[in-house]
Amino acid sequence: MLMRIKVLFCVCMLPMFAWGQNRVHRAAWFVDGAKVQSENRSHTSLESMEPGSSVIYATNGVKLILTQLRLNKTSGSIMDEDRRERGINSVLFADGASIVTVENCTISSHTAMADGVTAYGEGTLIKMIGGTIVTNWNASVGVNAQHKGEFDMRTVNVKCVDNHSFGIYASDSGMVNVTGGEISTGGQAAPSFYASTGVIKASQSKAYSAKWTVGNVDDGLLELTGCELRSGGVSGFMIYGADGKQRTHRSTGTLVLNKNNITVDEGPAIFVTNACADITLINNKISYRGDEIISIRADEWGTKGLNQGDATINVEKQTLKGDIYVDSISSLNLTLGKGAKLNGEITGNPVDTRSVKVMVNKGSTWTAKGDVYISSILFEQPLEKGLKQLKGKHVIYYDASNLINSYLEGKEYKTGGGWLRPMK
Repeated sequence: MLMRIKVLFCVCMLPMFAWGQNRVHRAAWFVDGAKVQSENRSHTSLESMEPGSSVIYATNGVKLILTQLRLNKTSGSIMDEDRRERGINSVLFADGASIVTVENCTISSHTAMADGVTAYGEGTLIKMIGGTIVTNWNASVGVNAQHKGEFDMRTVNVKCVDNHSFGIYASDSGMVNVTGGEISTGGQAAPSFYASTGVIKASQSKAYSAKWTVGNVDDGLLELTGCELRSGGVSGFMIYGADGKQRTHRSTGTLVLNKNNITVDEGPAIFVTNACADITLINNKISYRGDEIISIRADEWGTKGLNQGDATINVEKQTLKGDIYVDSISSLNLTLGKGAKLNGEITGNPVDTRSVKVMVNKGSTWTAKGDVYISSILFEQPLEKGLKQLKGKHVIYYDASNLINSYLEGKEYKTGGGWLRPMK
C-alpha cells in the first residue's frame, strides 16, 4: 500500500491573521480599468506586508504591462479556506477580464498561504515571458488559474519550496499554457502540476517534484509534450478524487503524455484511485523503480468499496515495461495501438467485480511475463494473425462467459509463445 499524506490541502499550524470573507481585494498598487484603460511600469520594486493584500491588483478590463519588476509579498499570512479560489493574498492578482503582460519580472512570496500569480474569471489573461516566480512557505501556489482565468507562459521558472505548495494549479475551468521554463516543488503533497477541474498544457518544459508527483489530476486535464519530468515520491502521476470536495459526479481525469522523458524515483509511473481516468501514452521514455508501471486500485481517498480506479488507457508508439496492477474492484480498458509494446503482466485478483479488457491493434505486441487473467480480449486483425501478437511463454486466461469473447467459442489457442485459454 502506498504511504502518503492524507489530504493535499491541509496546512501546517502557523500563527495566522484573520481575514473576513466579504472584504474587498487590496493591493500596494491597485490598477482599475474603470479609471484607466492601460498602464505600464518597469524597472522598480514593489512590496506588500498587509494580510490578504496583493502587491499588484489589476481589475475591470485594464491592460497592464509589467517589465523587469521585483514584486515581493514579505508577510501577511491569512486564515481563509477560500482565499485561493478568490485570489486573496496573491502577489499579483488579475480579474475582471484584465490583460496583464509580465516580462522578465521576479515575483516572490515569503509568507504562508500567499500565491505567486493568480488569474481569475473569464476573459482574464496573464501573459508571462521570462522571469521567475518563487514561493518560500507552505500552502502557496506559484501559478493559479481560477474560474476560467487563463495563463500563457513562455520560459518562466517557477519554484515552490515548502509543503502543500503546487507549482502550477488550474481550477474551475482555469487554463494554463506553458512553453519552456522549469517548474520545481520541494515539499510533501506538492505536485509540479495540479489540474483540479481545470486544464494545464505544457511543452518543452522541465518539471521536478522532490517529494511528490510530477502531476495530479482531479476532474481536470493535464497534457505534457516533449518535457523532462521527474518525481521523487508516491508516483509519477496521480489521477484521483480528493476528499473534501462537493461533487455531484464521480471524479474524472485526463492525462496525455507525448514524447516526454519521465523518471520516477518512487512508486509506479501512473497511479489511479477513486476516479475514472482517460490516459494516452505516446512515445515516452519512462524510467521507474519497482514492478508496477501502472497501478489502478482503491486507496485512502473516497468511500471504502466505492473508491476504485477505472482507467481507459490508449498506448501508441510506446513501450510499457512492467506490470499493470488492477485490484479486485477496479477496471482497465487497455488499447495497444500501432507501435505499442506491453512487456509485463496485468496483475491482481481476478474476481467477478474486476474488469480487464484488452484491445490488440495491428502493429502492437503483448509479451506476458506470467500467467494473466482478463475479462476480454479483441484483435484488430483476423484471429490467426492477432494471436501471433501475443508473445511470452505463459497463459492468458479469458472469460468465456463474456459476450465480447463469443468469437473465441470457449476454445484454447496457441499464441506467439504461449496459450490463450478460457478460465476454468
